[in-house]
Formats: sequence, C-alpha cells, structure tokens
Amino acid sequence: MRKVTTLFMIGLLAACKPAADKAPADAEPAAPPIPAAKADGPAAATTAVSLDGEGLRFVDKSSGKASLLAFGVPRAQAEAALANVAGKEDDRSTNDECGAGPMQFTRYDAMTLNFQDDKFVGWFLGNEPGAAAFSTISGIAIGTTRAKAGESVSIIDVEDSTLGEEFSIGAGENVVGGMFAAPGDAAKIDALFAGVNCFFR
Repeated sequence: MRKVTTLFMIGLLAACKPAADKAPADAEPAAPPIPAAKADGPAAATTAVSLDGEGLRFVDKSSGKASLLAFGVPRAQAEAALANVAGKEDDRSTNDECGAGPMQFTRYDAMTLNFQDDKFVGWFLGNEPGAAAFSTISGIAIGTTRAKAGESVSIIDVEDSTLGEEFSIGAGENVVGGMFAAPGDAAKIDALFAGVNCFFR
C-alpha cells in the first residue's frame, strides 16, 4: 500500500510541474544579434568621414575643414587615418582572383579599404552595422532612396550591369558608384563604392 501511495504522490508532483516552453515545430530559429558598430577611434567625436570619388575626405565637425585621403597613398597611411575615426580594424583579407588583379582588404565595420601593391586604391561600403557613419558631402548614404538621391545629385544607371541595379553619381573619372536594392524611385541604396574594387563583370 505504501508503494502505491508513493507512486501516486510522484504522479501528482509530475502533474503539477509546469511544462517546459516549447517552440512551435514550424518556428524559425532566432537570428543572431547584429553586432554594434564600433566607431571608437580617438577622433570619432570630432571627425566625420565623407565618401568621395577620389578617396575619403576627413571633415572636422566643428570647422568644416576637410582633407582628402587620396587613392594612391601607402596602405599604412590609409589604415591609420580610418582607424583614427573608426577604431581597430575587424579583419584583413586577400583575393588573388579579382577582376582588377590581386587585391588586399582591410575592413572596419561596413567600410572596406582596398589595396594593390601596398597602395590605397578603392573603398566599398556595404549595408551593414556602421554604414550610417558614412555619407557623401551631398548626404547620399546607405538607405537613401533613389528619389531622394536624385534631388541633390545626378544618378546615372549603369545599363546591363551584372551587379544588379548599379548606378554612378555623376560622370567622369572619379565617380562614386553604388547599387540599389531594387528598381524604382522608392528603392534604397544598398552599397556604395569608388576606385578599384573586386568586381567580376
């Protein structure tokens, strides 16, 4: 009888236990958290970085004075200049099979600096954490719509591009290029770039 009572009590305790929360069988797994952008270089509070077809422009936030980090400067100089605002680089990589020839890269959040023969030759800004810290002098940035961008600059579509909805801002040798996420005036800019990039056209 005691055995039966014990079994009965165990059964009652098991029944009183709250059921473990179970995700529905068809629920999608939670996405990993997006890392926060650093932008923690020693000059981050006083200097803005402007996207330019000739390189990157560093703008003093209080005076508005700008200086150009031009394509062609040594890699160490370019890395030190951006690290002063963006903080320590996230990684370095190489690709020997780029359409423009072997290239090296240094990435700072959404911004990647491109190098050939130890010289700064291009930059690429992706739609990633940290992208909001960069824009052109005219305010074009990741997330700007085609209609909004067209109010301040001339947007030239690149016909038959293998990269998708590719465009350039203005014409000439030193232009800023980019890609919209979709066709149409409401489409947002998904990437911006200038100089030499690792594209396969």
